[in-house]
Amino acid sequence: MGNDIIAFHGNLQQLLEKVEKGEMVPKMQASHAPMCKFMTAFFVLNGIRHCVPLVHAPTGCAAQVSEWIRRGDCCEHRGVPLEPVPCTSLNESDVIYGGEGKLLEAVLEADKKYHPDLIVILSCCTAGIIGDDVETIAHEAKKLVNARVMAIKSEGFGGDFRSGYEDAFKLIMQLMEPPKKKRKGAINIIGYRLGPTATEIPEDLKEIERLLDEVGIKIHAEIAAGCTVEEIRRAREAELNASFCYDWGQKLGDLMKDEFGMPYSRTGLPYGLKATEEWLLGVAEPLGMNKKALDVIKRETEKILPELDYLGRILKGRVAFIEPTTVFNGPIRGLAMAKMVEEFGAHPIIFNIHPYTIKERMPSIKYLLETGVNPELILTPGVFRLGSYSEMSETEEELEKIVQGYDNVIYFGSSDRYPSCPVVNLGLISRFPRFGFRGIQNIAKLIETALKDTSRPRSRLFKEMIYG
Repeated sequence: MGNDIIAFHGNLQQLLEKVEKGEMVPKMQASHAPMCKFMTAFFVLNGIRHCVPLVHAPTGCAAQVSEWIRRGDCCEHRGVPLEPVPCTSLNESDVIYGGEGKLLEAVLEADKKYHPDLIVILSCCTAGIIGDDVETIAHEAKKLVNARVMAIKSEGFGGDFRSGYEDAFKLIMQLMEPPKKKRKGAINIIGYRLGPTATEIPEDLKEIERLLDEVGIKIHAEIAAGCTVEEIRRAREAELNASFCYDWGQKLGDLMKDEFGMPYSRTGLPYGLKATEEWLLGVAEPLGMNKKALDVIKRETEKILPELDYLGRILKGRVAFIEPTTVFNGPIRGLAMAKMVEEFGAHPIIFNIHPYTIKERMPSIKYLLETGVNPELILTPGVFRLGSYSEMSETEEELEKIVQGYDNVIYFGSSDRYPSCPVVNLGLISRFPRFGFRGIQNIAKLIETALKDTSRPRSRLFKEMIYG
């Protein structure tokens, strides 16, 4: 392959070192890099039932999250009702004279109209620029309404996407009260963000719930996946915190451990057999339920022996190209898939993981490296271009050229890609678990379908519609 289409070729550790030195992070963030601090803070708070996120901004910021809801599940998701998203609708006059008075009126109106348990004010860029004191307004407003009122400075220029959810989880901790009792065998699932704006795969959580139930482990609260304010208040009654996703849960887990002394199970995403065992035992062992967990693992493993045998035969010796920017819900899932295919004998190559996301997810990346996850990476110039990444003709052409330089290749990503190899369309299981034992079954079925369909002609017209 020519060097003209390679911007970086090495492993995860080497890319991390370049990012830390500032050698691989472009000064201008690419248009397909992560969302702003306000958005990620909103996603966390939107996973709390009967919580009103009050957006202190012009209408654009609230319209963005409202549009996300409308494009999703509209009325509710997994039984989580659609919560209102009121906005102070700052205008030119408010920018000149300040919008604090309008914000206080909005809190009073939201409490009267929606009767929520919690109102959280989120400041956006405009409110931050003019210096509105949202925290003081929250303090004054809570004297006048029935709901608990809190505020988070979430203007986009005040931090990156990671600081948004971290600050939101810090805010949630303020609701947690000293435990009146300890609930033996109960845990909190932390780091999950699922409200009407679904940013995770809910079926993955169902698989975790199923396995925990098999072991006899109770879930006290899922923060923030449709949990109530009361469940958050009593979160310290659980024996253990377990991370749904290390990337999202580690900050809250570390904070609760440092401040409250709550144990925290550090595990990666349960993709594949080994990672699923690690996740389940990581929760069961601190609770003294190791034997029950081993029994469940043995029983569940026996159910999927045909799939395990198939994956071992099919993936052994193959090169697995994994593109996390398409349908993986982020690079951490892509790296988890790399660990899974390597377990079954394939050689994983991550294609176009953006250095900006390495920078923002550095604690998680370092944790994964400590656990031995260090796959080969290839980055092309297309990953640094402005535009809709997954629909760029440049990145499609780069992928096709690079894949041609390898033998026995299988591609994991989107069916919108056209490499000359079997294409495993992970988008087909966006409504089915990828986690756990059932995830292994689903991924095996997708690989089987991809291999059967390799010889079928693909629509060149459809490709032209996507890439021009």
